[in-house]
This record gives sequence, C-alpha cells and structure tokens, in this order.
Amino acid sequence: MDGRGPTRLLLVGAGHAHLEILRRLILEPLRDVELTLVSLGPLHHYSGMVPGYLQETYQEDEIAVRVTDLVARARGRFFAGRAVGLRPGHQAVHVQTSPEEIVEIPYDLVSFAVGSNTAGVDAPEVAGEAQRIKPLERVTALHARLRMLGEVGGTVPAVVVGGGAAGVEVALAMAAALEKAGAAHRITLVEAGEEILSGYSNRFRRRARSILHQRGIVARTSVRVVAVHSDAAEIQDGTRIPSRLTVWLTGAVSWPLFRDSGLPLDDRGFLLIDDSLRSVDDPRIFAVGDCGTLASHPETPKAGVYAVREGPVLWQSLKATMAGGEPPRYVPQEGFLSILNTGDGRALLDYKGIISHSRWAWRLKDRIDRRFMRRYQECVEPEKP
Repeated sequence: MDGRGPTRLLLVGAGHAHLEILRRLILEPLRDVELTLVSLGPLHHYSGMVPGYLQETYQEDEIAVRVTDLVARARGRFFAGRAVGLRPGHQAVHVQTSPEEIVEIPYDLVSFAVGSNTAGVDAPEVAGEAQRIKPLERVTALHARLRMLGEVGGTVPAVVVGGGAAGVEVALAMAAALEKAGAAHRITLVEAGEEILSGYSNRFRRRARSILHQRGIVARTSVRVVAVHSDAAEIQDGTRIPSRLTVWLTGAVSWPLFRDSGLPLDDRGFLLIDDSLRSVDDPRIFAVGDCGTLASHPETPKAGVYAVREGPVLWQSLKATMAGGEPPRYVPQEGFLSILNTGDGRALLDYKGIISHSRWAWRLKDRIDRRFMRRYQECVEPEKP
C-alpha cells in the first residue's frame, strides 16, 4: 500500500464472506499481498446445513469446508486461535492461542468475520450446563449428545432457549434425531419475547406453530430462562422445566474483542461500518456478517444471507483500498428467501408472501445449500494433472 513491502492482509474468522475472499485469492492471486487468516479451528461449518447434520441428513464433511486447505491454496498462513482484542493505533490484533498465551499479529488491512456470540450464554447460572452452538465448531458436540440420548432410549425431555429461526429449526432437528434413534421426546421451545420467529409474518408464525405442535414440541412465549441445571431449565418464576439437554440459541451479541478498541460500536458492541464495509473511524479495518453493523442501515438483521452478499463487495473494497481507488458500496437487500428445515423431509418456505410447507421447498433448500458448499469445497480438491 505504501510501496515499502507487501500489504499484510489479516482475515480474522472464517465466516461466509472470508470464504469468498479465499476463493477469489485462489482464482485471482494478488501481487504483493501477505495473507494471514486466524480461526479457532481448521473447519468452517455452514450454519444453513447444521439442522440437517443434527438429524443425520448430512455427514460432517458435507457441511464443512477445510479452511486450512483454502488458505494454503491462496498462499497464505493459517493461525489457530481466537481474536480477543484490536489495537488500531498499533495496527495489531491480539489472538489467544492457549489459556496462557496471547500473541500480537500485525496488519496493514484487517477484516473481521467472526460472527456473533449468543446473548446470556456466558452467565454463571447458564454457562455450566447449557449446550452452545456458537462458535459452530461446537455443533459436533451437540450431535454426539443427541446420538447418546437417543441410544439411551425412553422419553428424552429437552429445552431449546430462543424462538428465532435457529431455535425452531434446531428443536425440529432434535425431534427428528431422537425419533430416528427410536426414542420419544418432550421438547419445549422457550422464547422470552411475545412471539416466536420475530420479524416474520403472522401467517408464517402460525404455520410454524402448527408444525411444532404436530411434532409434539411445546412453544412457550413471554418466558425467560434464568438458570440451566443438569436436569432442568429454570424460568423466572422458579418453575423448572425438565430437561436432559438444554440448547441455548438466543439473540446475537458481540464478542468482546472490539470493546477496548476505541472505535465506534453500536449498542450491542458490534463494530459500526460504512457502506464500503469499513470501520466508520478507520478505513484499514473491515467487518462483515454479524460482527459489523452498517451505520446507514443499523436495522439489518444478523443473518447469514447478508454475509454471503457482502463477500464480493468486501473483495472489491479490499482491492480498491490497496490500489488507492474508490471502494464500492454495499446496499443490503430488502428481503430474502427464507427456508426452514422442519426435520420431516419438508421445509417451511417464505418468499414475498408465498408460504409453503412442502417437500419441494426442502429440495430447493438442499439444492441451494449444496451448491453453496460446492463453491468452496471444490476449491480445496487437488488440481488434476
């Protein structure tokens, strides 16, 4: 960027948009770029296929991309660890590589695609017993736990905390997994708000409630879980809902890594970014997906479909910044196709007022998800001689 050496490009996190940056770097290598990617583990698990994995429609290798191979083909360096701090004045990110060690990684340009944490999951009353999914590397532990509970048999009481799209899909996937194993279940979906699937239409919510009821899942709203025990989830009035597995899937909050950066954040701790996906206060710092909030569109939902759309914009914005040119602008789409896996060979689709619970909706979702994964999995296959 300044003519004194290669541009040190640091990608923090292996989210959707960063997979696209790696793909582009493989197809269109950039001169004088020194790439480093930081991620917790070698695999990226695709959130859209997680419910299918839990119910064993997919194997793990079908829902995962080997990020280490992508980085190698992009001629970069993979660094295992969790980003815990950002120091813009020193152009460095602090990365925890073990409980005892934190290292500092310098950058000229840095982009964050670290997603979001789950609200309330770190509270002492919750953290010890609640099953997490974020970061998505944890989904394999939930899969193993479901398989173990199914093998034990009998009736399995379980609770899913959070009535958003992820909570509804995971509750239905858990039901499917236990049924497939021959076990009965008593699953309760608990939502602190007045409705499940906030942000969806009333028609869609009613259809979802009907599906949950048909599958034997009880949806309770205006109920807040205050503690999780090994055998129950405790709600605000002291009542305990029996549960041998409590999965915590509440709303999105930021990881603490931006907290002491001195950069402008929104009220949940997410980095405020401009229309070119850069920090509003520092054009060397980018954020995509859940971890960034557009200053011009702060109401944009924290959903993966936006991160996917941001990938090509981030690529052009990074290239423009390196070249000293004008970066592109990202405008979030007003709506998007939503398809929820209902765990029964069907899916619940919502698009521009069209609602369908059908097998063709599932086939559409499966085709879209598999096509998305091929885009990145095929990048890591050995080149043919």
